[in-house]
Amino acid sequence: MLGLEQLGVPVHVAAVVVPAAVYFLLLGLLNSQRTPQLLRARTDFVLLILSFAPIFCVPVLAYIGASGWTIPLVIGGTFAAAAWLAPRRGNWVIYNIVLPEALRAAERALKAMDEPFIRTGRRLVLTGKDMTLRFSSLPLLRNVAIAADGAGAADAWRRFEEAFAAQLSHQRAEATPMAATFLLISTMMLVTPLALLANRMPEMVRILTDLIK
Repeated sequence: MLGLEQLGVPVHVAAVVVPAAVYFLLLGLLNSQRTPQLLRARTDFVLLILSFAPIFCVPVLAYIGASGWTIPLVIGGTFAAAAWLAPRRGNWVIYNIVLPEALRAAERALKAMDEPFIRTGRRLVLTGKDMTLRFSSLPLLRNVAIAADGAGAADAWRRFEEAFAAQLSHQRAEATPMAATFLLISTMMLVTPLALLANRMPEMVRILTDLIK
């Protein structure tokens, strides 16, 4: 019976490129919304790992050989490492926003919570709790990351998340050229494996036919 290994390089390329293309598609969509998009950092990290894990998994499986036990072993090991490295709770990523806007939205959220704070550079220090909000920005992806530190963060981060999300829902955002760039990159990456597989359609049809029988 024919196997997927007979398709060789095209299938390997598709397995690596398509998930990454979907990730860039998501980035384009997140940066095209009318309001900034808030994600928990763990969610953002999982999406990143799901998209780029094949870059590691496919070469490893090609080297050691794909089988009934090596596939779950490699995939399980990859996700175990991802779970260990994933950000803890009380971390967020906001897309389609710049740092000054994120800081102002956070300040409004804290005022709505009646939480006194002091702003020092890229940090908001809650004076009534042992909690500090640290802000960092990645202009290329047009996002801002927030990390809550301190003993008070354990019970206050959920309240802040709700208040912050409410502030962002009323804040207008516009699609930027970067959003169009991400969508273009995604389209090009999706077209590449399709072009490579176009000449192998007869083999793919035979494989599917054999699998159905």
